[in-house]
Amino acid sequence: MAEAHQSGELKGIDMPVTPSENEEEYFARQELERRRRIAEEGKAARLEEESERLRLLHYMRCPKCGTELQEVPFGDVLVDKCFGCEGLWLDHGEVEKLEMKEAGFATKLLNAFKR
Repeated sequence: MAEAHQSGELKGIDMPVTPSENEEEYFARQELERRRRIAEEGKAARLEEESERLRLLHYMRCPKCGTELQEVPFGDVLVDKCFGCEGLWLDHGEVEKLEMKEAGFATKLLNAFKR
């Protein structure tokens, strides 16, 4: 194995001691991209954590008064009822299920929202 001399020579070949300008720019860009990627991953993780925290905070809570919702049977559908403000809340697809079961009531209810 060849030994490097103090002057930066290796077996008669003059080696630069400091990186060239292009090399410095390349490594600076690589470092910038690495830091940007780490920051984006951290931001995505924080957003996901915040979304989960909010979901847990608001899950089965009345959007009007914040009281805990209780599921109560209404025909074949479990509707979410707030005993604080007496509100009824339906999940996706439950209005259609009610419409199929109770054509008169559900049709009037659906028509109230379709304009």
